[in-house]
Amino acid sequence: MKSTILFLFIVLLFTSCASPRPWTKQEKVAAGFFLLAHSADAITTSQLTDNGNYEMNPIMSKYPSDIEIGVYFSLTAIGALVVSHFNPDFRKPLLYGYGGLNAGLAIHNYTINKK
Repeated sequence: MKSTILFLFIVLLFTSCASPRPWTKQEKVAAGFFLLAHSADAITTSQLTDNGNYEMNPIMSKYPSDIEIGVYFSLTAIGALVVSHFNPDFRKPLLYGYGGLNAGLAIHNYTINKK
């Protein structure tokens, strides 16, 4: 498992220099929105589990630690940015869509925390 992750990391290092086209200003705004919403989802997920609630994401455990939450959200953010980097036609829809989903989940988590 560790060797697979190391291999993927090395492949990403070699492919990060090649880009189909530069990012436009609107695409950078979409990436910023995505990262903000993704971070909000990570923070509210951490607060949710700290208050004794459980996580329904099948990839994470039912009661993930802060480290598991950080690793999961970091890897998914990097993955979304890498995919959008190499698919310029889908940058804005992917980042705005994924960011919107994360914003909705963050709001949902926040309302559960306030109960």
